[in-house]
Amino acid sequence: MNHLRNDPAVNQLVAAYEAQFGRGEEVFFEEKAYLKIIDFYEKDFQLDKALEVAGYAITHHTYSSECYSRKAELLIGLGKAEEALSVLEEARLFAPSEPDIDLLQAEALIVLQRPAEAHAILEEMKLEADSELLSDILLVEALVYEAEGQQERMFFTLKAAIEADLSNQEALERFGACIDLSRKYEESILFHEGLLEQDAYLAQAWYNLGQAHNYLGNYEEAIQAYEYAYLADENMEEAFRECAGLCFELRQYYKALGCYEELLENFETDSDLYISIGQCYFHLKKYKSALAFYTRALQFDPLNDELYFYMGECYAMEEEWITAIHFFEKAIQIEEGREDYHAALGHAYYYFDEWDKADACYRQAVTINPDDSQYWVKWAVFLLDTGRATEALNVLEEGDIDDDSAELMYCRTACLFAAGKRQEACYWLGEALLENFDGHRLLFTILPDLEQDPDVLSLISTYSLE
Repeated sequence: MNHLRNDPAVNQLVAAYEAQFGRGEEVFFEEKAYLKIIDFYEKDFQLDKALEVAGYAITHHTYSSECYSRKAELLIGLGKAEEALSVLEEARLFAPSEPDIDLLQAEALIVLQRPAEAHAILEEMKLEADSELLSDILLVEALVYEAEGQQERMFFTLKAAIEADLSNQEALERFGACIDLSRKYEESILFHEGLLEQDAYLAQAWYNLGQAHNYLGNYEEAIQAYEYAYLADENMEEAFRECAGLCFELRQYYKALGCYEELLENFETDSDLYISIGQCYFHLKKYKSALAFYTRALQFDPLNDELYFYMGECYAMEEEWITAIHFFEKAIQIEEGREDYHAALGHAYYYFDEWDKADACYRQAVTINPDDSQYWVKWAVFLLDTGRATEALNVLEEGDIDDDSAELMYCRTACLFAAGKRQEACYWLGEALLENFDGHRLLFTILPDLEQDPDVLSLISTYSLE
């Protein structure tokens, strides 16, 4: 995300640049202003635009090695390493002892698949480097190892880069990505805890620690680490997003909402953010609030089928079936290949007493995904609820699903009882209880009358003792 979009001064600079350029006027800014405009476009992933600004910067500030370096950096990012090397040679005329030029030269050589030359430059630089420069050198050296496919050496070189200078933000970011590749999460936890003992305000270290704990299933520790990350750096958007996402998965919806509200107030909004907030409210059964955020999301993404589906779910929960049907149909118009959309529409038609349409929807759901037992079960339960037990059994037979899921076994049992096939039903109930005893409440959800059936209660009692 482009945090510079939240900086009014930078926005004003960019607006002034674009206005002058748009009018065909000669563009001129101070060196620092040019560099800020370049940063803005780079963070906005408009590298060609950033490169254009760098060209103007060099034209007006011919002796600025930093302007040349930024242009070279952008060229490397665009894969134009040969051009970058030429620009760096020009920069060297004005700043022959500038280490950033050598580092960028090494990066360009990496892109050109000339790792030996890159290593040679970096080794020579190490001879007179202080700890801060050594950290930058080791960071680029890690990139060489990455290009060579030496993940292990990359891991340990990045560690050394961070140890040389704890404030090397890029090294910490790269190290986080390296951990994901190497899966060294336990080692990552020990390392980052050690760093944080030295400096408790390293936001990226807290974030990396959170990622490691998250992967290992230490969810509360992960949440705490993410919280410390954004306390250390209130602009660390990814920490808010990861924390919110994890809290949502753990059904800590109020906590997730707290993070999402921070994102809403302090960062760029988008469709995904509004959807996530809507999902929190949906699970908190605050359907009107959920709908309000889904509606905002539609302004960003009016052809998002999932949004219409989510809105349909809200209206279904409020038993506003006509409106629910409208939104489910809208979702299907955009994406007709989603079985869950057709099943939800069938459910809405059922409660709207349009049974033939409901039947057709369930049929379409299992046609799209015949291997998922839940849709055969939904169809069978619908038929059972509408007094068609034999048809429900036929549907389960037609599905011929090789699935021992508790839902399927207890559904078959309920259908057999409803069809008057008690002996066969008791046999399948025994099988289901043996396979998944705790799932027997599903039977009463599907067919509540069985909760008073003596044969059913006797079987459940027998299997509860085993």
